[in-house]
Amino acid sequence: MKKPLFTQFLFVLLISNIWSALSFAQPGSLDATFGSGGTVITALGDFGEMGNSILIQGDDKILLGGYTQSNFTSADFALMRFNYDGTLDSNFGINGKVITTIENRSEGNSLLIQEDEKIILGGASDWYINLVRYDKDGVLDPDFGTDGKVIIDIEGYYSEQCKTVAMQEDGKILVGGYAQHISNDKSYFVVVRCNDDGSLDSTFGTNGIVIGSRGKANSMGIQEDGKIILGGALDGTFTLEQYHSDGTLDTSFGVDGKVITPVGTYGEGYSLLIQDNGKIVLGGYSNSGTGSNFAIVRYNSDGTLDTTFGMDGKVITPVGSAGRGNSLAIQEDGKILLAGYGNDDSNNSNFAIARYNSNGTLDSSFGMDGIVITPIGDSYGGGNSLGVHSDGKIVVGGYVYGSSLDIALVRYNGGISVGVEEACCEDRSIRIYPNPFNTITSILLNRPLHRAEMNVYNAYGQLVRTVEGISGQEIQLSRGHLADGIYFLQLMEKGKVVATDKLIISKK
Repeated sequence: MKKPLFTQFLFVLLISNIWSALSFAQPGSLDATFGSGGTVITALGDFGEMGNSILIQGDDKILLGGYTQSNFTSADFALMRFNYDGTLDSNFGINGKVITTIENRSEGNSLLIQEDEKIILGGASDWYINLVRYDKDGVLDPDFGTDGKVIIDIEGYYSEQCKTVAMQEDGKILVGGYAQHISNDKSYFVVVRCNDDGSLDSTFGTNGIVIGSRGKANSMGIQEDGKIILGGALDGTFTLEQYHSDGTLDTSFGVDGKVITPVGTYGEGYSLLIQDNGKIVLGGYSNSGTGSNFAIVRYNSDGTLDTTFGMDGKVITPVGSAGRGNSLAIQEDGKILLAGYGNDDSNNSNFAIARYNSNGTLDSSFGMDGIVITPIGDSYGGGNSLGVHSDGKIVVGGYVYGSSLDIALVRYNGGISVGVEEACCEDRSIRIYPNPFNTITSILLNRPLHRAEMNVYNAYGQLVRTVEGISGQEIQLSRGHLADGIYFLQLMEKGKVVATDKLIISKK
């Protein structure tokens, strides 16, 4: 037996001939090609800002909408565009950034891209609904409202909120949210429809405005038949409400147009998606008395619970010591993503994402048993919105607190398309023994290596060690100081990636 060449690693090595490179992409690992090790932090000022809505453009550039503050009492819409690698797009706005003053305190909450590539950012001030439209380069559109801005006041209500925007097939703009009634201070579902120029559509509801039943609408979807569905919360329950395309309530949906679903002792729905098969997914959080958890409910198109999903249509997932899901996405393979935050043992919040199979079970191939928690910054942070690139990579946008509150993006490998060429890893002649192991393992390769390099990643995709100058055909690896768990390896020879694989370290 040849003398061991190094003893501080525990990984299975898989060797094969390869003539092209591959990208190492364990599902749920941080994408090291994005920003700094998978994260991008952007400050717009010295006081604080927040990223609330992500959209991935057709060219895979990333739009992020939110707001920036100069003090406690003022805020402006903020819109940024990033290149695929996480750098700011210098062709958008001023060095990739656009700040728009509307009212005294205006916060952007939801993005929409029109077919003509114009961009709408919807949100609200302390009192009124705000909409802004930009051209594809971030310049205010003078043909929309007044100098690109629309302010909507709903008579008899205050604290009107735009939480979601969508576009109908005819190009009309839908605004979903809620408003508080002056007489009783209670919140009611609201849908507003605007024409392409930003004016209220008088053919919808009452002068373009529909007031629904009590509750808070946080997200919206449009069914194939044009019906409009709002998702949100009422008194600690997940809630849906559906309307016909003219704004009248669809009484065939649920009970008189509304569905109320208790999830745990208290829960709220924040993000709604309609699947290709017409099923409705509403994600948010649930509190069952021991802390908050990620929660998803799936409904059939008529509003009944989909009993093929989770437990009678509901899935509750503990994420950290406390977690909240804020944004849903569905991958091309039908898997469901829910992003938000998960608290650590010190009660600091971190970016968090969970991935589910189509039946509601956690996808064990993603992160650690379907969940990834990513600490960023010195104190706390969290995800408010997510998007999926054309190559399956997952971007979560939100905030992080360091010396101030800054906008943050995190990108994860999705594992749908990992960039492995078909010529890679065809010859899997390798012997590993034992695996799992707790002290030492041996790897017998199918051919000798010469001055190869190994990169070792933890389950979060963080590079934990690099070893150079590896030569030989049989290698012994020791666990060293590595903790129990799953690790992943990228092996390179002559500048080409020749193998990736994983190894499990068991308890001593």
